[in-house]
Amino acid sequence: MDQVSEEKKDNADKTQKGYSFAQIILGVIMLVIGLKHLPAATEGDAAATTISEETAAEVAPLPSEESDPCPNGAAYYLYVAGIVLLVANLVSIVSHISKYLAMRDGKVDCGEKCGLGILSFASFGMVIADIVMLIWGSVLVFGAWSTWTDDYATYAAAPEELNYCAYQPMMTAFVILIIKWVLIPLLVTIICCCGCLCACCINAARSTQTA
Repeated sequence: MDQVSEEKKDNADKTQKGYSFAQIILGVIMLVIGLKHLPAATEGDAAATTISEETAAEVAPLPSEESDPCPNGAAYYLYVAGIVLLVANLVSIVSHISKYLAMRDGKVDCGEKCGLGILSFASFGMVIADIVMLIWGSVLVFGAWSTWTDDYATYAAAPEELNYCAYQPMMTAFVILIIKWVLIPLLVTIICCCGCLCACCINAARSTQTA
């Protein structure tokens, strides 16, 4: 039974490490692409803030393709969600390392318990933040998908009907959101199956010991 429990723990640790590694890679990709397509702060943009209220009411010029490659918000979502994803996994890694160091001597004192509790709470908070980012990105990207175009000339001809974003950030955000929504039920199913298999193994080990 102890052997089964130890094997279960090792498999869980390996799964957690693999998932965290994949999440870090995904976070880096999101951050780099989002940062690359954020609006550029130019002198023209700064000068636009000094325009009079009357003139602003008469004309609302579209941002140029170079100054804002993704005005529909997909690039900003990638940027913010990438940061949240990296911070969440960093906190998770620090939490696991701290737990390993605390358990190395076979006992956990009061200070270590307090520190581990704070890290666990921070990890939970980052998971909630990641879920919020997922919902926000889904509303933003999926909501804009039906009227999205990566052709700036087409967008400039009908800005009231279309929204514009460069191909790379929009497609990256769309694919990542699809993958995340597919992985959530898949991971839940895998966890449930693993739990059932482990329970069967434990019951079989108990039956063997009592026999």
